[in-house]
Amino acid sequence: MGINYNEIFKKIKELCIKTLMAVEPEIAPQTSAAMKNAKYKGQCFEIYGFDVIIDSSFRPWLLEVNVAPSLSSSSPYDKMVKTTLLSDTCHLAGY
Repeated sequence: MGINYNEIFKKIKELCIKTLMAVEPEIAPQTSAAMKNAKYKGQCFEIYGFDVIIDSSFRPWLLEVNVAPSLSSSSPYDKMVKTTLLSDTCHLAGY
């Protein structure tokens, strides 16, 4: 049962991008409002949590998007994933 993980993750990325494109008209004004008090342009970011399920045909389906995902850890693996997420986010934000 050859599973093409790269293709699955590509489809998940496409699903996430299309979801963000669909809600961009709602997100953009909120981001602009948050930026009014920012000292530097681009000083605002937000982390979203995408819950995706993969069916028996390896097709990803969006379950929900969390605008305030939990960053607490329930297992060592969960802690590693979330620590990496926060580290990458801070790196992208320039900290």
